[in-house]
Amino acid sequence: MIGFAVTAEQAQAANDAVALAQTSRGLPVFWLPGAYHIYTGYHAGLTFVPCDEIILSTPLRGNPPLTPVDFPEFAEIVESLGGLDARVTIQPQDIIDPDAP
Repeated sequence: MIGFAVTAEQAQAANDAVALAQTSRGLPVFWLPGAYHIYTGYHAGLTFVPCDEIILSTPLRGNPPLTPVDFPEFAEIVESLGGLDARVTIQPQDIIDPDAP
């Protein structure tokens, strides 16, 4: 999985900014990238915000549909996470709580 390994505060700020980009246009919040605690692996203790090429090209609304990249706020939000070059690859099992039943 490709995305950002950041602090929980950075992940929350990014998700809040994505929500604001929607509500400031009079829209409901219909999409967020999400944030997942990283339990194991090199980035353990950080929070994972997914951001692969599929997410970047996800059709969100309109005709033709806008993608996350089409929103003017996109560049600022991504820069707050370190820029696209700061993305990392983690294993899916890294975000599974090892203590979960």
